[in-house]
Amino acid sequence: ALGVVYGVKRFLPKEIEEKPRNQATVATSKEAVSNLEPILPTIEETVEPLRKVATEKAPEAKPQAVDDGNHAREILEKFLAMKTLEERMPHLETKQSEADLASSVLNGALPEPLKITVDVREMNAMDKIDDHYFQVDFSGDENGVNAQTMLVRVRDSGAPKVMVDPFLDLFGGNFARYAEKPTDGVCTFQVIITAGAFCYDDVPFPEQKFTLKISAREDTQEIAKAYFGKSSAIGAMLQADTSGLTYGQAKACTLLMRWNMEEDPAKPFLEAVEINALDWRP
Repeated sequence: ALGVVYGVKRFLPKEIEEKPRNQATVATSKEAVSNLEPILPTIEETVEPLRKVATEKAPEAKPQAVDDGNHAREILEKFLAMKTLEERMPHLETKQSEADLASSVLNGALPEPLKITVDVREMNAMDKIDDHYFQVDFSGDENGVNAQTMLVRVRDSGAPKVMVDPFLDLFGGNFARYAEKPTDGVCTFQVIITAGAFCYDDVPFPEQKFTLKISAREDTQEIAKAYFGKSSAIGAMLQADTSGLTYGQAKACTLLMRWNMEEDPAKPFLEAVEINALDWRP
């Protein structure tokens, strides 16, 4: 009995004393956490910005306009149907002055286009140029159809433009007038060329030359012939497999020409000096 009484007296005060100390510890921990809550972000505050980024739709990249040729053709048809230079100006690209254009065939009604056919499409990714060549049959004189080649160019997803310089050189007669009689000076024209491997014409030293047929369209009567030496820059192009110029194949080109009156003054001839580009640059 004495042992039981001793045990009760010994251990009961200890339990009673520990209970307030444990409660104080718990209370102190809760208070510390409560003090931290305003400082630490909640889970919702942390996740919400991430959820917003994930759910926001990224802006779509604007696709580059690609002209499949239909828009280019529509512009060409409208351009040919116009009656004045003023109407055509917003739809053309040129190096000519407005005064020269005003005195050209573009400042007036053109012959009726009987047929427009897609010819060749050439894309230059580096310069962001999309070229659409068309074969156009205009109503002609008593001889029939006036066959021409026309180019509509799209630059870097811009609006299609009719390249009028080659049109003026060919349809407008700029090259024909130059080729009609010997003239001083060097001139550049945008024409269709076909290179021949021989020269049978009455020009000085024909055995040393090749022939260049110049026309408005493939498989049509040439406007004139020009000649170049076998060892010239154009001759070298014909020998290079990667130049893009081959015998017998019609090609649109920007051609530098002159009248050669030195080799034989009695036999002046039209000389093809250099091909600046195998396309129609503005």
